[in-house]
Amino acid sequence: MKKVALITGGSSGLGLSFAKLLGKEGYEVIIVARNQERITKATAELTAMGISATGFSCDITDEAGLKNIYATVQKDHGKLDYLILNAGRVSTVLLSEYKSAAEMKQDLDVDLWGTILSAYILTPLLVENSKVLLVSSGFGLIGAAGYSIYCAAKAGILNFGESLRRELLYKNINVYCTTPGDMDTPQFREEVKNAPDWMKKETPRKLMKTEEAATKILKEANGKRTYLIIPASDVNLLDNLSKILPRKFRDYLLDSMFPRPLA
Repeated sequence: MKKVALITGGSSGLGLSFAKLLGKEGYEVIIVARNQERITKATAELTAMGISATGFSCDITDEAGLKNIYATVQKDHGKLDYLILNAGRVSTVLLSEYKSAAEMKQDLDVDLWGTILSAYILTPLLVENSKVLLVSSGFGLIGAAGYSIYCAAKAGILNFGESLRRELLYKNINVYCTTPGDMDTPQFREEVKNAPDWMKKETPRKLMKTEEAATKILKEANGKRTYLIIPASDVNLLDNLSKILPRKFRDYLLDSMFPRPLA
């Protein structure tokens, strides 16, 4: 029976790169995203590559929508072999500049709750020796000004995924979490466009191609008991420095590296 992979946020960027790579490995690919136009374009591109691909338009915070996807996948395939929880968004705004608590909650819901809800509804479709990959961020490892809600959400994904990994060990389901750095994606370009002036003055950020990041991540998610996958060298360096340096020196270094608003 053909293997089946479902990817949230799969219509562009890193998610689409995952879809292409897994499709080339013989997976039937299901992508979930909000924008139907992007879904149609992505599935057409995958089909043109000889990959069997379908798509669902759904917000990952929509419980009813996710349950409909579950029911359709169960009916059509009966299982999932790979679940990639990649959907999210970035808001570059100071905590004090959010217009309302509802606006903050919306960001937190998309970047954390949506991942948890997707896992809750879709992991029952996984079979023995299947895989789950949660996409966090380098900002899940550290905090940065202008990304307070995003950093909180991505740190939450790291710990949620580690808990899920231990919960699924008895089923021989492998769970991984990746913390990529900046990538050349439509989301990153929108992030830079909407960033405040004080953030735009920082040193140009090193961008990784999504194909390169996806290749590295999938290569490390190879059935071994590795959990954390860091594909970018700059994020890996920051992670190692955080482990080696005393906290006060680590904070001093990061304070000098990352932009922050000035009086």
